[in-house]
Order: sequence, then structure tokens, then C-alpha cells
Amino acid sequence: MAAAANPGSTAAVEGDQQKTRLQVFANVFKSYMGVMPIVTAALAPLLTAMNVLPIYEPQRKALATMAGMLGFLLLAWLFYVRRTIALGSITRGYRSIFNFLPLALILASIGCYVAYASTLDASVSAIQHDNPTQTRSQVLETWTANHAAPHMLKLQLLYLSMFLAAEAAFVMMAMREYAIDVRGITEREWMYGEQDGSEPKLDETPATVMIAK
Repeated sequence: MAAAANPGSTAAVEGDQQKTRLQVFANVFKSYMGVMPIVTAALAPLLTAMNVLPIYEPQRKALATMAGMLGFLLLAWLFYVRRTIALGSITRGYRSIFNFLPLALILASIGCYVAYASTLDASVSAIQHDNPTQTRSQVLETWTANHAAPHMLKLQLLYLSMFLAAEAAFVMMAMREYAIDVRGITEREWMYGEQDGSEPKLDETPATVMIAK
């Protein structure tokens, strides 16, 4: 009756809940990451800037920028479709797909790395074949500033895909934890309880029940 008599208060509470959705997800996402020191979406540009992977030096800033921008856009999109991921991960017939999709993305990331390394070696070898005085480090440091390198587009796509696939896998796994936290499921219930999900039901909030009465 109190909620029905004061609809403004109920609206304010619902508004606060709306405003903190992304904050709640960020907290769960941060907790799921454990000891990892940075947000996954920032991992690609950071590793690129740190010269962790071999790359044509003139392309480093461009790839770091694109990897960061696309990484955050991917994170935002996966949050945008969080309902589909949450329901699909517990719905019979789709649950197995959502269970193995992160693993498939991890394997895709590994495959992209292997393909990238192989393609980069082929690209540098092709340049050295026509320029035998150039060392590998010299080719990587200066070549693409004034010349187009062989397989350049393929290298860029593989490089970005390597990070984006890994990020997508990580965010999807974090999204599952976010859904569990939102539903208020204990670890014991999640591990051993019935998770059919064929007919998901929305829980009624106390405010909704009071208004209905």
C-alpha cells in the first residue's frame, strides 16, 4: 500500500536501479577478472604499445587505436545483448552453444595468432628477397612508412581478430557471472541446483507485489 500511495518514490528507486546497471556489471566484471590489473578492452592497445608482439612499426599506433576502439565497442555490444546471453546460457537447446562459444573464441584467438605470425614471416621474407641487405628488424621498423608491405591487410585483420576474439570470450564468461549475480543465485544452487531455463520466469520485485495488492 505504501508503494501504491507514493508512486514517485517507486519511480525514483527504479531510476536509481537503471542508472547503476552498468556500474553493477563493471563491479562484477572487475571481480571476475581477479588479479588481472587492467580492463580486458584496454589489453590490446597496451600490449601493442609495449611492443609485446612483432609488428610493422609504422602501423603500431594505428593498430593500437583501432584495437582499443573496437575492443570497447565489442564490450558495449555484448552488454547490450546481455539478456540474450543470460537466457541463452540457461535455455535447453542453446545452453551447450553458449557453454562452448567462449572456448571456440579462445581457439580462434590462438589460430589468429599462429596465422598472424606465419603471415608476418612470409611478408618480411618477401621484402628481404627483393632487398637482401635489409635485416628483419630494419624491415619491421621502417618499411611500411614509405612502402606497402605484402599481405598488409591480412596482417591487420588477423592482429585485430586475435585480440577481439580473446576479449569476446572473456566478456561472455564474465557476462554469465553477471547474470548469476543479478539473479541472486548462490554458488551451491548454481553448481547443483536445477538450471532448466526452458521457461524462464521473471521474479516479481517486492514493489511490484505491493502495487499489485
